[in-house]
Formats: sequence, structure tokens, C-alpha cells
Amino acid sequence: MGGIGYLVSPGVYAKPDPTEYVPVPNLQPRDGQYILQVTEPIEEIVYFDEAKLIAVDHPAQTQVYPNEMMAITASPPAFELFCFKDSIEPVRAVDHRGADVTDKIRTIDRRYAGAAEIDPRFVGFAQDHFVELDFGDRLKAVSPQSRLVLFLAGWVEYPYSSTNFAASQAGLHVQAPSVFVLRDGEWVELFKEVGYPAGIRHMMTLDVTGKVLPSDRRIRICSNMELYWDRMFLAPILEDAGLRVREISVKSADLHFRGYPREYSPDGHHPNLYDYSQVDRTVPWKIMAGDYTRYGEVAELLHETDDCYVIMGRGEELTLTFAADAFGPVTEGCRRSFILKTDSFCKDMDIYSAYPDTVEPLPFHSMSNYPYGDDEEYPDDQKRRLYRGRFNTRRVGAGPN
Repeated sequence: MGGIGYLVSPGVYAKPDPTEYVPVPNLQPRDGQYILQVTEPIEEIVYFDEAKLIAVDHPAQTQVYPNEMMAITASPPAFELFCFKDSIEPVRAVDHRGADVTDKIRTIDRRYAGAAEIDPRFVGFAQDHFVELDFGDRLKAVSPQSRLVLFLAGWVEYPYSSTNFAASQAGLHVQAPSVFVLRDGEWVELFKEVGYPAGIRHMMTLDVTGKVLPSDRRIRICSNMELYWDRMFLAPILEDAGLRVREISVKSADLHFRGYPREYSPDGHHPNLYDYSQVDRTVPWKIMAGDYTRYGEVAELLHETDDCYVIMGRGEELTLTFAADAFGPVTEGCRRSFILKTDSFCKDMDIYSAYPDTVEPLPFHSMSNYPYGDDEEYPDDQKRRLYRGRFNTRRVGAGPN
């Protein structure tokens, strides 16, 4: 989701990127439908604009990931699929303390490398840290014509807007991962604060073609974020994999109150996960006052990106269904992977975030940023007036926005 109103430093707000492509592993049809539950378990509001399900048929021995990253200094990544057969694993990995973390970044298993000393003053901040990947001579086997991508799976503890404000008073700012290579005895910066995996369990991808060379051996990923790496490797991308990609719109979407899935850890490690089967009905949280989307069927609001949102609050859920037969049979010699495409904004209730107490002002895709300027406004045309009058009829909280 594209976070809006998020304060990076005094007077500076992060520019939102509303598009996200989320791999959905082990998706199986039920009664001829693929069913996904989208919940809002935390203290924020969601403006959900589009939902599509993508099926990718790819050769059976390959893996496919979407081009995804919470970009900071880079441009938001355009949609692209990275298909590869053979990963290039580091021979050895060490962290900033000299500790061997090779096993921790070999598989996705909730054993992490990365932040080791947390800054107790500021949530989401850590002491400077890095993971150094030593590939030995393994990159020499990569063809100079091959496209090379760095895959980094992990999770991040986000600072709050108020955290960033407080940290700025201490002369600190959060530094997204930067990427370095060792050449001629010196560390050369390839990407400065490029981006990070945005959430609890995400795979970040970074195209390093022409940046990481066959002669390179050691790569460092450096940051001061409370960021934990679970899987790190390079892979040459198959340009002629013969992917078959199909995308379908949501068939039905039911908005309703669900409650608050309880947090738990299956192994004593962070991050906590959410237990969908264990739900609390109430929590002592605020709620933003304003007009929310009425409960019930809302699929037509999710068919395209048009600033006509399903506006949902904490504890609420969208049940999305997609017709399983719309994709047809799996291509011979292939297996099928699924990706959920979403376009949405979200806003939290931190006191230093923009407009933390109200649903409005509504975001829109052509805005310069959020908060937007006095010369900008949410589209006030017939389509949006009809949408708001028909769907956003569930008033929460006292008084106008």
C-alpha cells in the first residue's frame, strides 16, 4: 500500500507508491473460485482502488518474482516478472560484527541477519549494520549478456512519523539500504539508500545489470534501519522463458467487519504474525472520523484505478473472489504461480502524520504528494460525486471531516 502523510523529517512527507504485487503461494481454488481475505488489523485507514489476480505459467524448474521494492532514492519499480532457474548463492556471508551469517540468509526460515543493536530511543532505528556477501569466483560464470538481479527477502520495523520527528532532533535520519562492491581494495557505492522490502515478509528485487561485474566477489548491503534479512542471493534472469501471463478482475468483493487477528510468533522470533482464526472484537484504538464505504458488495470499485475507493478502517475485511476457470489449464511443461496486484493508499493515526484524525482529505493518483497543495483537490466531477453518494454512506465519528 502507498502510505500517505508519512513524515520523514520536519516538513517533509514521503511520496506514496500505491501499487503492489504480492506473490500468493499455494493458492488453491474452492468451489471454482480463488478466495483471498484482505484485512486491516492495525490502527490505520485504507483507500483500496484496484484488485487483480495474475497467473503466471512458467517452466516447472524455475521461480518467478515480481519486480518489487519500497523505493527511496530510486524510481518506483515498473511491473516486471523476473524468472530464473539457478540462483547464485554467496560462498560466505558475514555481518558488521564479523559474525558468520551464511546459514541465516540461505533459506527463508525466520532466522535473520542484519540489525543487531537496536536504538532504544527510536522505534525502527538500529546502529549502523551491514551484511557482506562473498561470492568467490561464482560471478565469473555469468554471461556478460545476462541480466543480473539481486534478491533480498526480509522484514522491516517501520519508524512512526513521530519517531522520525524525534530522531531529526537528535541529528539522525533513517537510512535505507545502500549497496557497495569491493574493487581494488576499496568499497564502491553502487546504490545509495535505494530501497527496502516493505513489510513483514517481502522479497525485494534490484536490477544490478552492469553494476555488479563478473570480476566482483564481495557485496555489502548497509543500513541503519531495524531491518532483518532472511534470504539473499543473485540470479541471472531468463529472458526467453516463455512466460504466459494472464490477469483477471475481482469477481466479487464483500466489505464487512472481521475484528483483530491476534499476534503470535510460531517460533519465538520476530516479526509477529497474525492468527486469522483467533480474533478480538474490540481494541482500545482511535478511529478516523468521516465517511467510510458501506458494508456489502463493492467489486465494481476494484475493477480499475480511478480514485473511487473502498474506504475501510481498522478491524475490517474484504473478501475477494476470482473465477478459477478464467485462467484456463496450466501450460504444458509449466507450473503456475499467482500474484495479487493491488492499488491502494493507507494512512496511520500518528500525531505527526498528515490529517491523522479524519478520512478526508481523500488521496488521488495525480496529487503531487500528501498532504497536497492548496491548488490541488480530489476530483469533484459527476463520477466521483455519484460514487461518494452511493458507496461512502457509513459515517463514523461525530461531526464533519
